[in-house]
Amino acid sequence: MQKKTLHLILSMGIGAALSIPGVVLGQAVPRSFAAAPDVYKVIAENDQYRVIEATWKPGQRDAWHSHGPVVASYSLTPCKFRLHTPDGKFTESEGIPGRARVTSVAPSHSFENIGTTECKSIHFEPK
Repeated sequence: MQKKTLHLILSMGIGAALSIPGVVLGQAVPRSFAAAPDVYKVIAENDQYRVIEATWKPGQRDAWHSHGPVVASYSLTPCKFRLHTPDGKFTESEGIPGRARVTSVAPSHSFENIGTTECKSIHFEPK
């Protein structure tokens, strides 16, 4: 999957994502912290939100998971990664320390650290 296409999928709402063949919506797979507790640690929560710290070791790929319905993330470290989708495709990108993003429904995916250093980020998800 091309980088532009993945960004588009992650940036659009649920109705648009439903029209893309092969996209598995966030509700179809476990949330990040349940699917990959070795990567995602809930560090704070209340009745409305979870704050999740994510850490991938060099070469580590996490389990298939989802975020949503909306997720905000903040990159803590520089990171080279590959984002895999259920159709066997992937896109490569880099995390930039201090960069924040807010995205709507994240389809089922798996994150792989393809760099030589740890990737760390913080995610904010509604319950």
